[in-house]
Amino acid sequence: MSDAQPYPQLFTPGMIGSVTIPNRVVQLPMGTGLLVQGRMTEADITFMEERARGGVGLIITGAGAIHETALWSVRIKVEAWDKSSVDGLRARVEAVQRHGTKIFGQLLHLGRETPGGMTDFAPMGPSSTTTSRSVDTPHAMNTAEIKMLVDAFGASAENYHAAGYDGIEIGAGHGYLIAQFLSKAANQRTDAFRGDTLDGRLRLLVEVINEVRSRCGADHPLGVRLSAEEETPGGLTLDDTLEIVQELQNTAPVDYFSITVGMRGGYVKDSSWNEGFALDLAETVKMVVDGPVIAAGRIRQPDLAERALEAGQADFIGVGRALVADPEWTNKARTGRADEIRPCLGIVQDCRRAEGMISCAVNARTGREATWGPPRITRARKRVVIVGAGPGGLEAARVAAEAGHDVVAFESADATGGQLRIAAAGPTREELMDFIFYLERELNRLGVEIRLNTHATKDAILELSPDLLVIATGATPLVPDFPFDAAARVVTVWDLLSRKVEGRPPRAIVLDDAVGFWHSISAAEYLAERGTAVELLSPGRAIGLAIPFESVARMHMRLFANGVTLRPMVKIDSVQGVTVRVANSLSGAPLGNIEADLVVVKVKQRPVNALIDEMTDHVPAIIGIGDCVAPRRLSHAVLDANLALRKFEAGELTGTAVVPF
Repeated sequence: MSDAQPYPQLFTPGMIGSVTIPNRVVQLPMGTGLLVQGRMTEADITFMEERARGGVGLIITGAGAIHETALWSVRIKVEAWDKSSVDGLRARVEAVQRHGTKIFGQLLHLGRETPGGMTDFAPMGPSSTTTSRSVDTPHAMNTAEIKMLVDAFGASAENYHAAGYDGIEIGAGHGYLIAQFLSKAANQRTDAFRGDTLDGRLRLLVEVINEVRSRCGADHPLGVRLSAEEETPGGLTLDDTLEIVQELQNTAPVDYFSITVGMRGGYVKDSSWNEGFALDLAETVKMVVDGPVIAAGRIRQPDLAERALEAGQADFIGVGRALVADPEWTNKARTGRADEIRPCLGIVQDCRRAEGMISCAVNARTGREATWGPPRITRARKRVVIVGAGPGGLEAARVAAEAGHDVVAFESADATGGQLRIAAAGPTREELMDFIFYLERELNRLGVEIRLNTHATKDAILELSPDLLVIATGATPLVPDFPFDAAARVVTVWDLLSRKVEGRPPRAIVLDDAVGFWHSISAAEYLAERGTAVELLSPGRAIGLAIPFESVARMHMRLFANGVTLRPMVKIDSVQGVTVRVANSLSGAPLGNIEADLVVVKVKQRPVNALIDEMTDHVPAIIGIGDCVAPRRLSHAVLDANLALRKFEAGELTGTAVVPF
């Protein structure tokens, strides 16, 4: 490796107010969901410390609730206004700062954007205006309530300051309370906070800034996070944001601006968005402000971060989910090992899961750092044989090799990737292959032998004398459960996306299995993009029920734009030639016939696990992982792989096949 720093801009220190940030990488505010009853836990502290140890220059912790009216019933956010939170916050701060990383804390009130059913308090806002996301009409705040929340922001900031935080960030983006006051559409007041003047719309934010300054001191770094574009009809636009930041510099200057995009449910972007999609917006803001600007928006790799800094688009680069996927992102970039960074895939299905606890499809350690401890290095090098080089098998090989074992992997196909390679053929899903490319690079670096086009027979396995045999042979699709004749063209989603279907049928039906995950959506998009008229049927109550929330709206927009007809609560009774007989999935009542040249079905899968029984008692330890245990998702295959090697290192896999865990 050359002595030259590969990313000189990224690893130049920078100033925010009076604080020196050791590099330009900022971990954006993200809730971990690891708190209990509003209090800090070892799990949350360890999550933060691992990213600090990984070299990030500044961590901005996820939103602290500034008042009890900002609480969710699950209480997984810091209750920042409560002085009894300070000791726990101090433990988090000290864990981060001991690695030279600076730490700021974001403070927030959701206002009318509090998700319905998650709070015991009435939603509130500047006015009784609603959005398409609103469950209920919010309560229009009176001036006493506004003063109460201004005081709460100040008290919360004071607690953060007492805990040793290096700075404070006011959350004024994503359509939350302060953003609602800034919005002409949301703010219809006629008093001093009136929505028809810039001074009125800014008044709450200005009062909060002044209150925080009075409590924490003028030299304590203070920043504001804003959505440059709210991406909603009537919402804040870039012109509005430019007006806001320019006026703030005159009336209540802050030490930095953090520029984001969107509102609740739309600010975390999936892989259908370009990387660095908000950099141009941040650059435009930077042109009209004096202080530093933090840019965010799908910054997955340090190359893009370096280019943005070099071009003057931002002063600091906000990295969120990429640090969830790889806490060593910063150190790997600094030491010229960017190709070893575990990539965020932008699928928003585990880091944004409904129960709120942070996890990652490609990093099983995420959220488990405290219970798992550091990665283990073996005391005794052993032989590990993997059968199957899909994502689970490759991850098992990586973990075993990282631990110091001698690893050989068998794969019957001519390429690695398994079903993830097929899933990546769906439109907007191409980034799934980044995980496979990463694993291939890592296994090459670690010296793992992968035998492609090779069936793992009993004799071939025994010839290697494995101490551990990991079976990752996946699953195979079953046949559709409705009758069809020889003239009918009926295939599975796997057939279609693996390009086994020839020609371009003029009319097609895609049938979901009522689960509503990506399989049938990808099949419908794949056909529609190629000019096929598609009807997407589902026995379920809606289309795409299991699609991550942040992907749903854009997914439906694509389907609509491609002319796909959506028909929920419908099943297929039979197919005869091009005639597809359909019925109501609940009552069974006939719904008539549809003409289709091709029927594509998301069917159930059968685990391929015969090798487990065949090899039991022939090797010292054997375990099945992923779909060969039970067909599930990428995150389960990755988790299974890690758990398998942990059990092996702990001596818990001896003499018996363990299926499942």
